[in-house]
Amino acid sequence: MASLVSKQTTRGAATQFVGTEAAYPAQEQEQKKELAKLISAQQQQQQSTLQRDPVYLWSSLFAGVGSGALSSVICAPLDLVRTRLQVWTDLKKAPASSLREALVDIGRTEGFTGYFRGLGAALCTVPAFWGVYFPLYDELKRRWTMASPETQPSLVHCGSAVAAGAVSDLICNPMFVVRTRLQTEALHGGGAPSGIVRTIQTLHQEGGVKIFWRGMSANMMGLSHVAVQFPVYEWLKTALVNQRNNKVSEGEQVLEPTALDLFLASGLSKMTASLLTYPHEVIRSRMMDARGAAGMSLLQTTRRVYAQDGLLGFYSGLPVALIRVIPNCCITFMTYELLLRMAKDEIRKRKEKEKTGSL
Repeated sequence: MASLVSKQTTRGAATQFVGTEAAYPAQEQEQKKELAKLISAQQQQQQSTLQRDPVYLWSSLFAGVGSGALSSVICAPLDLVRTRLQVWTDLKKAPASSLREALVDIGRTEGFTGYFRGLGAALCTVPAFWGVYFPLYDELKRRWTMASPETQPSLVHCGSAVAAGAVSDLICNPMFVVRTRLQTEALHGGGAPSGIVRTIQTLHQEGGVKIFWRGMSANMMGLSHVAVQFPVYEWLKTALVNQRNNKVSEGEQVLEPTALDLFLASGLSKMTASLLTYPHEVIRSRMMDARGAAGMSLLQTTRRVYAQDGLLGFYSGLPVALIRVIPNCCITFMTYELLLRMAKDEIRKRKEKEKTGSL
């Protein structure tokens, strides 16, 4: 009897084991299906990234120029105040105690047009900068991913951002110098505002061609800014999309970030980079604003800032810069991403139409 019970128990356990074993393959199959869907979506996204339509490059260029122009106009007063705060104490002048005081002082002494000093140079520079930067950054990411698919995305983003930033700074630095001179002209007792052409002529007479690349060493140091900003921006975009997709059903999931995602990612990444790398902006503005053919080297400017204002001097204008970050960076990045998305949709529709026509 005991033997019979033992056999039945053994048989029951075996049956239970077989049933449990049979259940695992079913679960594994479901997991494999989910994994296959995820891999397929990622491969499709990667494929669309690696295979670029020629129109994509021009769309990226147009989106970069458009976003840069829009942000330059909207943020001109804040950009002016930030630059002036960065160089104020170097001219032995007491800086404004607040953003409001600085804006009131500009309006009282220079009128409404004073808020837009240097805007013409900014419209020649900022759109050109982003028009070079964004297409180059995207293309470098694409080629790096093709050449080395196993490389960590954060490293790809960081390296591409630094390389694109170096090229863009080298090309656009002359007009950045002109913009800075125009913005700080009133602090030097310049009287009536000079135009772009006159400022270029004055700069050339002052220091020749090389003066237009003054502050370039600070720009190279400032590549640490984009090395922080763009990897954080890309990571936040992906994280926000994944977080939203985890809260919805499979059919409602999306691969593209929303406007709110872009707003948060661009603002937070820019603020993070500004807090970590802001001193180079003060040094660069001081170098570009310095009068005379010799100017000051990066080391000389750094020592001068420290001697005059201590460590806090390297953060002159930071509160205004952080306030400026929200409209400036968010407008630039959101406009760029949304314009580029429209362009990609048009490319996709055109390809679908061509495919349909060929059938």
